[in-house]
Amino acid sequence: MSSRSFGAILTFAALVAFPCASATAQGQGPAQTNTIEFGIDAGATFGLGDVSSIQVTLPAARFRAGFFLPGNSRWSIEPAAFISMTKVENIDLITTYDLELGALYHFQPALRVLGSPPPRQSVMYVRPFIAVDGITGGGSSDTNNDSSSDSEFSVGTGLGIKIPWRQDLAWRLEANVGYGFDTQAFRLGLLPGLSFFSR
Repeated sequence: MSSRSFGAILTFAALVAFPCASATAQGQGPAQTNTIEFGIDAGATFGLGDVSSIQVTLPAARFRAGFFLPGNSRWSIEPAAFISMTKVENIDLITTYDLELGALYHFQPALRVLGSPPPRQSVMYVRPFIAVDGITGGGSSDTNNDSSSDSEFSVGTGLGIKIPWRQDLAWRLEANVGYGFDTQAFRLGLLPGLSFFSR
């Protein structure tokens, strides 16, 4: 990961944390502490540009952990990651990765309607995010080919809904759009997943 990409992620985290902390200080939403939303998502991504592409990943395209801010159940900070490593004889380890940092704003206090006891109801949210994805390795020892790496920084926004299923479990459906600065192309994404709320 380049220093520019890492710096952009830190800047984004700081910008997100400031308004979230302000909202918490104003006492919006019920008091909640130590609540984490763990989840996995399947994924489908459609690349739009000079060279179109389609990528479908089943059953899980990424793992995520959302941290609700204490005293505010409308905001959560959510890192997500996908890492795949492949090793073939006489070829260096190939690592494919996708790292994201997002901030979810729920249109209703999420923990009040997703938790127990009933009644419970679905909650819609918006999720701006930044991401770095890429691949490293792949050089061959037989042909003396050097391993290479390639990464791309992207930003985007998703709109989704969390649908209660059982106590502390919810389905999650999201559609998002992102822009990659290296390929200069837009991407449309679909993320159906399942969330578990740890209290």
